[in-house]
Amino acid sequence: MKIMNMLCVIFGFLHGICVLAGHQGLEIHTADVEEKRLCSEEKIFHIQQIDFLMRKVSELSAGFQQQKTEIIELKKENENLIGALSDIKKMLQNSMGNDDHSKLKYENGFNKSLLQEVKKSAKATELKGISKVRKERLLLPLDTTQTPSASKDIIAFYAYMTGDTINPGASRTLIFDKIITNAGNGYHNATGAFIVPRTGFYVFTWSMRLVNGAYHQAELVHNHNVMGVAYLYAPTGDHTVSDTLVIHVNQGDDVFIRTQSGANAGNIESGPGGRTAFSGWKLN
Repeated sequence: MKIMNMLCVIFGFLHGICVLAGHQGLEIHTADVEEKRLCSEEKIFHIQQIDFLMRKVSELSAGFQQQKTEIIELKKENENLIGALSDIKKMLQNSMGNDDHSKLKYENGFNKSLLQEVKKSAKATELKGISKVRKERLLLPLDTTQTPSASKDIIAFYAYMTGDTINPGASRTLIFDKIITNAGNGYHNATGAFIVPRTGFYVFTWSMRLVNGAYHQAELVHNHNVMGVAYLYAPTGDHTVSDTLVIHVNQGDDVFIRTQSGANAGNIESGPGGRTAFSGWKLN
C-alpha cells in the first residue's frame, strides 16, 4: 500500500514536470510565431515605403521633363518676340527719317482737323474771294528752307518725301515734307495741300516710287474731286510712275495727292535712288 502511494506521488510529479515543459514549449513557439509575424509586417511596410518613394521620384522626373520642355518653348517664344520687336524698331527708325518733317509726317499724318474744316467749307469762287477756313490755312507756317519767289507773278512749287511712307493704306493724304521751290507760298508741307494763291490754269505733276511687290494708286484731288490717277504695280525691283494734268482752279481751292480707296499694299519709297514728289505751277 505504501509502495502504491509512493508510485502515485512519483507519477504525479513526473506528470507536472511534463505539463510544465509543454507549457514552456508552447510559449516559446508562440513567441517565435509572433516574432516572425512582426518581421513580415516590417518588411511589407518597408516595401510599401520604397514603392511610394519610387512613384514620387517617377512623378518628379516627369514633372521636371515637362517643365524643361515648357522652358525651351518659352525661350523660343522669347526669341521670336525679340526678333519681331527688333524688326518693328527698324521699321520705325526707317519711317522716322532724319529730320523733324519726317517725324511730323509719320507720327501725326495728315491734319484731320484741317481736313474736316475743308469738308465743311464751301467752294470759293473767283469773284467772291476766299472763305474764312482757307484764309486760316493760307496762314500756316511754311518751311524756312523754301526758295523765295523771283517775281510776284510766278506761282510754282516742288516738294518731295525725304523718307519712305510705311504701308499708307487707302485714302491717305501723302505728305511731301521737303520743299525745294514754293514761289507764291501756296504749298504747305504740314498738310501736304497746295492752296491756290490766284485763279488760273495750273499744271500739276506727281511721281510715286514702289519696289518688290508693292502696288498703289496715287490720285490728285481738287476740292475733294479726283482729277487724275496714277497706278503702279512693282512685281520685282524698283519702279516709278508719274502723271501730269492741266486744270483750272480758283483762288483758295486746295489740291493734294492721296492714295486711292481700294486694294493697296506695301510702302511708298523715296530716297536718293528715286523720289516720290509733287509739283505744280501756274500758266501765265
